[in-house]
Amino acid sequence: MPAANRKAFALVLLLFLTSLLGGCLYPEERRAENQVPSTVYLEMVQKAVEQFQAESGVLPIVTKPFDTPVFEKYEIDFNRLIPRYLPDYPGNSFEKGGIYKYVLIDVETNPTVRLIHLGIVSQVADVQQAVDRYFSYYGQWPLGEQVASGYYRVDFAKLNTDPQQVTSMVSNQLLPFVINEQGVVGIDYAADIAAVIRSAKVTVPANSDPRHVLARESMYVPVKSFAYAMKEGEPVLAQPDPH
Repeated sequence: MPAANRKAFALVLLLFLTSLLGGCLYPEERRAENQVPSTVYLEMVQKAVEQFQAESGVLPIVTKPFDTPVFEKYEIDFNRLIPRYLPDYPGNSFEKGGIYKYVLIDVETNPTVRLIHLGIVSQVADVQQAVDRYFSYYGQWPLGEQVASGYYRVDFAKLNTDPQQVTSMVSNQLLPFVINEQGVVGIDYAADIAAVIRSAKVTVPANSDPRHVLARESMYVPVKSFAYAMKEGEPVLAQPDPH
């Protein structure tokens, strides 16, 4: 582990112990805790998950409905890890007042800890509400330019708002909103997926969703997204299942 991460790791442990022994953290300590790199927290939680699974034979996850989107489905249940495997919640977690939810990917083959940025979830929810209000008034969805079969840009002019985009946690690119023909709003991650595939020099297996490459090669899952496929070496939104 790099020296900087070792120092941050020690800081996390100190703050955790302070929290356990002294109750609520002071504002100064909370600020210091939030400055710890997310990679340090990921490493700590990853080790805790692996220890829990080795001893129990199962994963410490929250039970969710079967149709929960794959990148939101396997949320980590910290109550099963604390205090035996972790002294406290990660300082940047939602449970600790932070902006991240911790989830697992590749649960069947290689359970790996990743993050959901709740600010992005909130942005999508706000646009979805505006879209739903538009539909309830006009009886149609605010569909803009078609970007793939069954998918369109959100026409923000119809919503009487300025165009909106999401800042990528992976590349800092601005990612556009997309809407399907059922009125479901999501984020178009094509630019992020393409950038990660190029930088990591990975090959996407045939007939697989390249979003999984994005999740494996970064700290974040592509939350509020639709399925993708590779076409001529580039990620494109996959045609929706008619069922």
